[in-house]
Amino acid sequence: MEVKLKRFIHKIPQDIHSQTRTYISSKLAMFEPESYILGQKMSFEDYHFIIFNSTPPPAKIGNKKYQFKKGSLVSFDIGQDITVLPTPDQYPAKYIDITINKEFFQQVAAEINRTNGISFKRVETTFSHRLSEFITSFKNEMLLYGESYPLMADTITTQIIVQLLRDINGDLSFRRETIYKDKQSIKTAIDYMQCYYNCGIAIEDICQIVNLSPNYFIRSFKQQTGQTPYQYLTGIRIEKAQQMLTKSSYSVGEIAILCGFVNAGHFATLFKRYVGVSPSEYRKAKNGFIIVE
Repeated sequence: MEVKLKRFIHKIPQDIHSQTRTYISSKLAMFEPESYILGQKMSFEDYHFIIFNSTPPPAKIGNKKYQFKKGSLVSFDIGQDITVLPTPDQYPAKYIDITINKEFFQQVAAEINRTNGISFKRVETTFSHRLSEFITSFKNEMLLYGESYPLMADTITTQIIVQLLRDINGDLSFRRETIYKDKQSIKTAIDYMQCYYNCGIAIEDICQIVNLSPNYFIRSFKQQTGQTPYQYLTGIRIEKAQQMLTKSSYSVGEIAILCGFVNAGHFATLFKRYVGVSPSEYRKAKNGFIIVE
């Protein structure tokens, strides 16, 4: 388990921690206490969330007092603190406390938002049924296997992070803004391919231009065009080669190099895959010759 997550556990009073159900992996710690920690300020060095399945006692976050509702998801930025206020009223402790490793959370969020500057629009929002399902999956994984399968634990943790971000910041305006930015980025990438198709373009080159991570860029590009960036770039090169085969006197080998292909053999193989005939056959057909199979 991460040292930072251990530090948070040590802040929990022993009498409460001993009666708390815990589910802990290297990236995520989840607690289901049977009581509240009253009057003690709790601060968080990692990303922290509380899901209330019943109405909790009033609390202060910083200097502001809150009365959270049943069904609330409460989110804490790094460095925020909460103090659950003592009260004569009785409040059943039905809540889930989640702490997620800061670096892992930012890594996953970068794939969604393309930034490490994470902040939550609202302290309190509602949580979805999907989030509850992922939480149940994580608890079952920890109960059955512990950390025997870290990849599975990290995969479920990733699902929890993504759904948390959807539930907290997933309003329609945020989604529309993301879609608009992605469309602009893909348009920029296509313009770049159109200009530099004859060069040795790498995914990393395009990602630097559009300021997206490679995984996010490839996924977004395929969603919007139906093709991978490599397939799209190859299509541009084939189209340019068709024009040159028809209108120029360059040899097939020269056209291959001028259009950005590795060599004439690589060009011929891809050309036939895309067009259905070899470059030489295509040139003959376009110049009035009949292709004999």
